[in-house]
Amino acid sequence: MGSKMSNSLKLFLCIGWTLVILSNPAYGELIEINRVTAKVNDRIVTWGEIDRAMDRLNFTEEEKKLRASEFVEGKIDRLLSIYAFEEKGMGIPESIIEQEYNKRLIQEFNGDRKLFRDVLRSKGQSQLEFRDELREDIIYGHMLSTRKRMKEEISPEKVERFYRENGVMFKTEAKVKLREIVFSQIAGEPEAVLMQQAQEIQDMLKSGSPFEVLASQHGQSPFRAKGGDWGVMVSSREIRSDGIRETAFKMKKGEVSRPFTIELLERKPNGQVGKSGKIAVYILKVEDLKPAGIKSLDQVRPEIEKILASRIEAKSQRQWFNRLKRNAFIQVNLPNDKAPRQ
Repeated sequence: MGSKMSNSLKLFLCIGWTLVILSNPAYGELIEINRVTAKVNDRIVTWGEIDRAMDRLNFTEEEKKLRASEFVEGKIDRLLSIYAFEEKGMGIPESIIEQEYNKRLIQEFNGDRKLFRDVLRSKGQSQLEFRDELREDIIYGHMLSTRKRMKEEISPEKVERFYRENGVMFKTEAKVKLREIVFSQIAGEPEAVLMQQAQEIQDMLKSGSPFEVLASQHGQSPFRAKGGDWGVMVSSREIRSDGIRETAFKMKKGEVSRPFTIELLERKPNGQVGKSGKIAVYILKVEDLKPAGIKSLDQVRPEIEKILASRIEAKSQRQWFNRLKRNAFIQVNLPNDKAPRQ
């Protein structure tokens, strides 16, 4: 046989190593990661690229299965954008990529190159791959920006029609601004004692004493130092207590309520809010009141223009991508697919 290995022995060893690779779980993972998941013209997308992208968002294995196709479609769109960019004879100067590279380094890693390299290594990504990704981001953003619709393309008629047909989006809730005087149980006082204290304050209010002065001198309100002022306008859904909510939204601006009793709420050990088993007697004053309504067209015009522009851009971009796809060879082969899709 001499010093050279026979062809039969080589074939035997080759088959043997192939069987070892296929039977080793670690090699199986390697094969899966390097599996071609999509092909766009002459560019391929491996499952490893898609898997790493989802890993960056801390997806579970179940989430990966559900959203893999979404990420593959996104990658296909990016590659199609690059082809369209290159077909126009355009290029990205290295200085632009370097500028974006340094910008990311400063913004995300405070200029720490070692930390940056360590993070890339933990993601299984080289600096060259990171630069390629930056280049893709810049090209993709440029190609999408060329398809944006200007504000001038959104006619006043379209804005008004959207406002008429989607009025529910611009409804405003009724809100109140409250002051309070509160008598709560300190040593288990009965309700009658708390109600008597509140009634004395009620009499003083009827005699002309200012509410805010009495609120700063009496009771146990957490807003006592501010004359009982809650400080902000609140809607009904922002008031947890049924008793306070019902009383507040039945009153008019400047009106003072009669004393009423509520069961105090507390946060339980499980984080939920429930009844504490204690009571308090409240007197409320409505400082300000804003009724429910609908924002005027002038108030929401910029918001509607932005919504319409976004919809037009999305439709235009999807039509553009569809045209690019018709002129490209695309094949998708996700891990769970039985056969490649074109």
